[in-house]
Parts: sequence; structure tokens; C-alpha cells
Amino acid sequence: MSDKPTKSGQWSQPDIGALTRMYGSFKLSEIARKVGRPLASVNKMVAKLFPETNGKSNTPWSATDVARLKSFYGSAGNIQEWARILKRTTAEIDRKIDSLDGEVAERPWTREDLAKIKKFYGSRGNYELRIILGMPESQIEAKAKEMCLAKDKKFVSSNNVSAASTPMPRWTKEDTAALVRMHGTASNAQIAQHLERTTKAVTSKANSLGLKKTTEHLRKMGRDNVDWRYHRQQCEEEENGRSSDSNA
Repeated sequence: MSDKPTKSGQWSQPDIGALTRMYGSFKLSEIARKVGRPLASVNKMVAKLFPETNGKSNTPWSATDVARLKSFYGSAGNIQEWARILKRTTAEIDRKIDSLDGEVAERPWTREDLAKIKKFYGSRGNYELRIILGMPESQIEAKAKEMCLAKDKKFVSSNNVSAASTPMPRWTKEDTAALVRMHGTASNAQIAQHLERTTKAVTSKANSLGLKKTTEHLRKMGRDNVDWRYHRQQCEEEENGRSSDSNA
């Protein structure tokens, strides 16, 4: 889609749907660019779809609303937008975030937690992840290291994350030799864990060296990917089931 607004007049249902999905997580300027409309037009549609809340909501927080707030937290959206979406005041949003902060505690990882850290780790700060997952930052960082997760480059750049917090060590001869030795039979995630690097770094280095996986290992990776997608689908179905029960 073009970076310049190209549309005017009545909004189409697909454009309204795109705005609804992105609002609260993306900057308005980014939404305007993606739907190809002037920022003023986007602001006008936002006011129509998500009117400001004048008074305190008397509705208890549902599990669905809490989950939505957590998904917004730490994104490019802001508290005023989240208040509009959830039909609450900014003070209520602040209090709920404080409440979630007070509930943070170390606990075993669930399948749902693993799906969340995989989804949000690259684009959220560690404090925001603390609220989203309800776990201490130390526990989140340990699991991220175990899973070889890393912050997205865009996130690092836009949030001025220092190089010290995302070290990128140079490849030594020993590391390169280990990569070559393991590449044909081990997954990139396993190699990354062994070398204490990110999976992206291992993939990039392997590509630069022209390394290829064996046919048998590619088949195994395919089976593992199918298992992961099934696992993730089960998590989503369980979460949707809980949300439906809370709204019943």
C-alpha cells in the first residue's frame, strides 16, 4: 500500500475492520498510512467508533477485558486509546495496571504462557512483559534465554535499547566450527542455546556460510512445526473457551 493517503469519502467495511484491529496497538499515523487515508479522517472515524467515556464504568472487569488490556500494554498505543476501547476512564486503566503489577509472582509456565512470551517478547519491554505474563522479569528473561528469543530490531531501534542489553558477540573460530558441526542435525534453536546466541543470529550466520540442513532433518523440522502449530491452536481454543465462559 502507498505511504500517501489515496482514499477519500465513505469508509469501506474492510478499512473500518483494519482500523478496529489496529487501534490501541499502532500509532494513528501508522494506521492512516496502512489504510491509505488522511490522519484527520482516521481521527474522525476513531471518534465515531470509540467515543470517549465521560464517567466511571460500573461494569466489573471481565477476563476478556483484562486479556485485551494486557495485549495492548507496551504497544505503540496509549492509555487514552485503551480507555476508549474498553469503555473506561484512564484512571480505571491505571488502577487495573497497578492491580496487575501487584499480582506478579513466580509460578510454573503454562502452554498459554509459552505462546504469549513467543508472541510478545520481541516487541515489548521486560516491565511490560511482567504485566502481560504476571511473572517477575528474572523468570521471563530466563525463559527467553532458554527459548533463544530476542528483541526485534525495530523495537530495539525505536526504544533506544542499549547495545549492552542486547549483546551481539562476534563469531569466534570455535563458535563457527560448532555451528558447522551441528547444523546438519540440530535445530537452529538448539544451536543458539548451545552457543548462547539468538536463533536469528544462528540462521544469518548459517546462510552466510552456505550451510544446508539434511533432508531428514528438514522432515523432522516440518513435523515439529506441525506439532507447534497444533499446540498453539489448542492454546488459542482454550483461551477463547475461557473468554466465552466469562461472558456467558
